[in-house]
Amino acid sequence: MAQTYDPRTIRYHWISVALVLCLWVAGQTIDWFPRGDARSIARSLHIVFGAGLLILLVMRLVWRNSGGTRLPAAAPGLQGKVAVAIHYLLYLMLAVTLLLGLGSVWVRGDSIFWLIKIPAFDPANRELRRAVVELHELLANILLFTSALHAAAALWHHVVSKDEVLQRMWPGVAGRRSKPQ
Repeated sequence: MAQTYDPRTIRYHWISVALVLCLWVAGQTIDWFPRGDARSIARSLHIVFGAGLLILLVMRLVWRNSGGTRLPAAAPGLQGKVAVAIHYLLYLMLAVTLLLGLGSVWVRGDSIFWLIKIPAFDPANRELRRAVVELHELLANILLFTSALHAAAALWHHVVSKDEVLQRMWPGVAGRRSKPQ
């Protein structure tokens, strides 16, 4: 029996990875742009890609619960339970980070490419704006760190354990059967 995820699940995973990395880099560099058009474009791109990732996350969760391949934990016992818990934690952190990003847009009030103006929730409340934005940034950093640990674990399985855990989610591998050892 093939022990790989289906192509759609793999696609959703790797597009999510790319968007998380791009969003994190964009979030870290928005303030490098001078105030004005350049910063507005950078922030607009961050918001649009964040909204896209939120839509992708919803699509991914719907697919996971309706038609996506569900594989058992790659490792038995406690290691497998920890891996499953980390996956759920990554989903939860991604969802909360994205919702806090939307909250930041709403609390701060933003313009998206000068086409859509989102009015500030409470323009005079700078403390609320600062708290929501800082919480979004903190969770984004924790998400990136946890994702890096997840990637390191996959690489450890591939390089040290020499098992097929990484291949379960590797593009182009879906549908291939595992070779007997």
